[in-house]
Amino acid sequence: MTNSFLRQTLLTVFLIIISCSSTKINNSKNKEIVNSFINARNNYNIEKVSSLIENDYSETFIDGSKEIENKTQLIDGILWGKELDSKIKLLSMNSDGNKIITIEENTNYLDVALKRKSRKFKIIYTFRNNKILNQKIDTLPGFYQISKFNSERYKEFVKYCNQNNLTYNHHSFNQEFGIHLRKVLEKYKNVNE
Repeated sequence: MTNSFLRQTLLTVFLIIISCSSTKINNSKNKEIVNSFINARNNYNIEKVSSLIENDYSETFIDGSKEIENKTQLIDGILWGKELDSKIKLLSMNSDGNKIITIEENTNYLDVALKRKSRKFKIIYTFRNNKILNQKIDTLPGFYQISKFNSERYKEFVKYCNQNNLTYNHHSFNQEFGIHLRKVLEKYKNVNE
């Protein structure tokens, strides 16, 4: 009985060690993937981004609403962001099982031209087949105050566009509209400096 108990104990310890090692390897790999993903987005490297995400990739808010529905929409958004100097600043990164949890700050030329405050979010990355499957986006304390301030700045911009017959909104969130919006924002910024 003692030998049997000893074997079971050793087997259990061995399995725990293997499981912990596997989780550490996955966490390390997943952190690398997230870092590469953010770097590729900041450099507008569509090929690299595509290689790091699943075909059915999506971005959802914590309430379940969709920010990005698919890979094509993400690529269009990145190309729009290229025209507006969109950047993601990684503020922190932790792991929870196979999930990676980050705090990220997002900025773009809208913030510069409208003198808006940057937005920070808690992002939960999930993975499948060593690729990012989903980002779940959550707000942080103070978000609603920042959002209210930014909304007022945006309303002023919309008023300016309406008064000057300028298009500021479009059904397509793509590079072509990004180029157009950048020009409108530059006009607005020059008038309001």
